[in-house]
Amino acid sequence: MTFVREGVHTGVAFSPEAPPGAAPTLARLAYNRLGFGARLGDPDFNDADALNAYIDAQLNFEGIDDSACEAFIAGMSRKDSKDGDMPTLNATTAQIKAYDDAAEGRDIFAIGEMSDYLIKVTYARALLSKRQLYEVMVDFWSNHFNTTFSESIYRYWEDNHVIRKYALANFRDILGASAKSPAMLSFLSNKYSDGRNPNENYGRELMELHTLGSINRIPDDPNNGKPNYTEVDVHRVAGILSGWTNVNTGDDAFRFNDTPDWPAHDFTGKELSLGTAGGYFIPYGGIEQGEMLLDILAEHPSTAWFISRKLCRRLISDDPDGFCPNAVQAGAEAFINSHGDIRTVLKAILKHEDFRRSWGQKVKRPFEYYISAMRAMNLTSYPPPRTNTGTDFNDWELYDKLGAIGQKLFEMPPPTGYPDFRFAWINTSQVFSRWTMGNFLVRRYFGEYKQDASTNWRAVAQQNAALDALIGGANSNAVTVVDRLISYFIGHAIDPADRTALINFIGGPSATVSSTTFNLRPLVGVLVASPYFQWR
Repeated sequence: MTFVREGVHTGVAFSPEAPPGAAPTLARLAYNRLGFGARLGDPDFNDADALNAYIDAQLNFEGIDDSACEAFIAGMSRKDSKDGDMPTLNATTAQIKAYDDAAEGRDIFAIGEMSDYLIKVTYARALLSKRQLYEVMVDFWSNHFNTTFSESIYRYWEDNHVIRKYALANFRDILGASAKSPAMLSFLSNKYSDGRNPNENYGRELMELHTLGSINRIPDDPNNGKPNYTEVDVHRVAGILSGWTNVNTGDDAFRFNDTPDWPAHDFTGKELSLGTAGGYFIPYGGIEQGEMLLDILAEHPSTAWFISRKLCRRLISDDPDGFCPNAVQAGAEAFINSHGDIRTVLKAILKHEDFRRSWGQKVKRPFEYYISAMRAMNLTSYPPPRTNTGTDFNDWELYDKLGAIGQKLFEMPPPTGYPDFRFAWINTSQVFSRWTMGNFLVRRYFGEYKQDASTNWRAVAQQNAALDALIGGANSNAVTVVDRLISYFIGHAIDPADRTALINFIGGPSATVSSTTFNLRPLVGVLVASPYFQWR
């Protein structure tokens, strides 16, 4: 697994290769970048006004009725392996701690149980939610403020109380909530930071990964190319944030320790350079020192450029400085002028012409590939019921396959989060795993080629009906079926030779095709595993 900081990968040049076939419509671009892929029945459009209207609607996510998705999630079982009730997604730290404390006596591993449940819910939301851009931003901030279950059970708490709460709010709000999150306090060891010997882990990553970035990269700035902070800054920031802890609180919630008891705060005033000539002064004080620091970092121009560049990398191109510098500038200026309003920044980036011309700049990471394949197959629940047993399918078979591709949710050890670059995800072993995953999903959803219901998610009649709906009805012409599936799964024309090969694969131009056609299921698997489907 390759991971990078700030998008710098020394020794590897960006060499774009155009994806095969023609560019898709703006609608397909939007469904892939502002969401986790198209679904059957999603409207098509190819003009800027329609795209902008879609962007506005997705940014105003509160106005999108997502009650069906929320009802589905509310109905998902929270029973653990010993039939006990896990805390709700909105549980307090005290409720989570009580469950964890009782787990040992019940012979269960609380972190594993809660991680399993949150992964399942995350998949379901990405698959079923109509608030697709919101879910994309939840994924973005989950990686930006990366923490793991292996370091803290409070990753469960953090999902609702930090990431989802502020995903489309103000940057200062999500920054402050992350700084006080018991998951982050554990992950980067700040809960043990004592003013007499401050721990520098969180202070360093706060500046390098969460706000400023390590290097000033503002065009025309006299400090461009110089460090945004010094080692002295790191040490002093650690002192400013000492005493921010959840140690000895009883319920593991955040507290500021203003007493001499360990871990205590360093109250002294501190000068910081933070990449500027004049610097900043944090006067003598308690928790207000840390709040002032977060205010400074959130308003710092380097933070605006760093966040805009990272959002452009996520939404437009692996190489934002080379491909879309104007969109980066538009996002940075929107950040500065709005004081970090995330929706305003996204609107500036997504409505920029660089976004509309960006097809071929991004590939799907494993999670995106997995969810987009299920959305393309019109999967309407997660995990699907296994009708012959009446119980949920073995989720871990799915998670293990995603882990084999390299993206196990909530378990990326480096604080960088999962990388957002093609070279980290597309190699021989990754491509082979994607082929395996694509065909696995087809077999599980539409049935084995011999239609053995004992190993599938649904009974044969349901599988056939779903497949007939996908191809436009039983007894359809092979050419019509292939063109429909190409339009649906790929979203644009493919190489004529590939199209001809697919038609011949299911019997040739004159063949009649139904869900029982022998090669139809493998054909869907080929499309999902094809290079065409890997692009977003």
